[in-house]
Amino acid sequence: MPRLAEPARATDTEAAIVEAARDLLAEGGIRALSMRAVAARVGVSATAIYNYFENKQALVRHVVNLGFERFDAALQSAVVDKPEGSVERLRALGQAYIRFALENRQYFQVLFAFHSDLPQDIEELPEGGGYTLFRQAVIDAMKSGSIREADPDLVVLYLWTHVHGLVTLLLSCQPDARCRHSGEELNATELFSKFHEFRYFGLQPQAEKKTETGSAIAS
Repeated sequence: MPRLAEPARATDTEAAIVEAARDLLAEGGIRALSMRAVAARVGVSATAIYNYFENKQALVRHVVNLGFERFDAALQSAVVDKPEGSVERLRALGQAYIRFALENRQYFQVLFAFHSDLPQDIEELPEGGGYTLFRQAVIDAMKSGSIREADPDLVVLYLWTHVHGLVTLLLSCQPDARCRHSGEELNATELFSKFHEFRYFGLQPQAEKKTETGSAIAS
């Protein structure tokens, strides 16, 4: 039976193991993660890690679960004061998505990387991967008349691919620096807000938009 470390020290060591595993996954994916590599970063023996995690799979699962818990908490916090059924609630979720990705880059890269041979069902992801919250916000917005009726899952995927694509771009370069025609340099969330009109009214000419009175969203 392994000797138990002092509680405070054990907690610090476990946190360091999780952080090292997260960074390795973010840097090189599942192939870059090994107990030996984690141990080297933490400064402990590889066998010592087994005092905290049964195996590599258990460690990966813990890192991913922790990331999704933090992701869900960020989304929930963003909409706590936004009216149910409002477009503001949908927009707040998108902004929170971007903030989490930019402020927690390693976790974001871990959450949306491939850690198995087959993609997981959304229901298998911790907290539904944020999908459940997005979907309910879309359904509520449809019921309130804030957006038009449509298949809620298609709408969620449409909005999700938009914000995820923007995040992916922002993580690899700085396209916001190109949007200076108005004399302002936009940060990520401001750039997301500037896209609001395109998301909800499409790219049809202004004259045509003015004739559309019955729909708040056109894709």
